[in-house]
Amino acid sequence: MTADSHSHHLDAGKQFVAEAQKIATTDFAAARALWQQAGQAFYRAHQADRNQPEAAMRLAQAWMAEAHALHKEGSPHATVMWQNAAAQNELAFDLDPRNARLAMAAASCHHYAGDAEAAEAWMQIGQHLASGDDQADGSDASTDTPPPAI
Repeated sequence: MTADSHSHHLDAGKQFVAEAQKIATTDFAAARALWQQAGQAFYRAHQADRNQPEAAMRLAQAWMAEAHALHKEGSPHATVMWQNAAAQNELAFDLDPRNARLAMAAASCHHYAGDAEAAEAWMQIGQHLASGDDQADGSDASTDTPPPAI
């Protein structure tokens, strides 16, 4: 796969997310289907270039949306999806280790998956990064892309 393929799939996923968010309050089932399509596009983008943190992060966000949907439905599969989303956030963090939002997202996923110890550890990492203690290189964690509204 090529960089063009990466960009194409990333853009397609973003479009699915935008469409899903427009209808989420009126047709949750259709929005969920769009979030799943977004996840598939982000997965393909991530496969096309495993070194790009945005695709990894967007895939994590799509899985968080799916976990939230399963949780909202009371599905017993929600916990597994939260675990998957946590692992994907951690992978994205490995690619962008100064991103406080990724650490906080991992913490949130671990919390919903029922792993309080991991949630606390990731929360501490996120707080440390967000406080600026690790910003000696001049980067600004506050400019990272926020997760989509779920």
